[in-house]
Formats: sequence, C-alpha cells, structure tokens
Amino acid sequence: MENQTPIRKSGANAQLVVILILAVLLVIFTLQNQEKVTLKVFFWTIRDIPVALLLVITILMGYLIPYILLIPRIWRLKSELIKTRKEKQELEDSREQPVKSRPVRDPEGIPFDDEEEEEVDLARKNLTSRFFKE
Repeated sequence: MENQTPIRKSGANAQLVVILILAVLLVIFTLQNQEKVTLKVFFWTIRDIPVALLLVITILMGYLIPYILLIPRIWRLKSELIKTRKEKQELEDSREQPVKSRPVRDPEGIPFDDEEEEEVDLARKNLTSRFFKE
C-alpha cells in the first residue's frame, strides 16, 4: 500500500487551466481597451473611466445584484428548514414514547371483557357441534 502512487484529480488541474486562460484573456482585453469614456447615470457624471473597467464593473454588478436580492429569501427558507427539522424531531420523539392504551369500548360505551369473549366462543363451538357433527 505504501508504494502505490496517489490518485490525482484531473478536475482541479483543468479548472486551474481554465481560470488561468480567463485571467490572460482579461488582461489582454484590459490592455486593448484603454480608451477613456464619460458615463452619465441619472444625475451623476463619471468622467475618464476606462472602457475595460466599466465593463468589468457592470459584469460584476450583474452577478451581485440578483444574489443580494435573494438573500432575504435564503434566510426565510433556512428558518423554515430549521423549524421543519425541529417539528420532525418532535414527531420522532413522540413516536418513541409509549402510547397509553385506553380500554376498548363497544359502540354503547361498555368495555369489552376478554373472559366473556372466551365464553361466547365456547358457546358458539358447542352450538355448531350440536348441529354439525364432524
């Protein structure tokens, strides 16, 4: 076992290569787009901002704004999950506790008596044996 070579994960290496390629492309894009532009947003004016920086900022904002807007929903869903887990645990705990059995009652409210049932069964057997001899 000690002489075995460790298993390499190629997924991590491929991911690193993709990230490096994207970083190089970003640097090339930034170097090619150094022109300065003026940006007007409602009442604000931003002067002399590079086009590459403007595009990178807008892309990042496009990813961050939806995430920020989803944070309250994520919190609500997490709290609901915690509440549901507590309810599930309470139900599992209540299942483990023995249930106190009540005496079985017939429709008139009189409890059944096991001895009487045995007597009735014996009486039925005697009655059937009288009429149907085997």
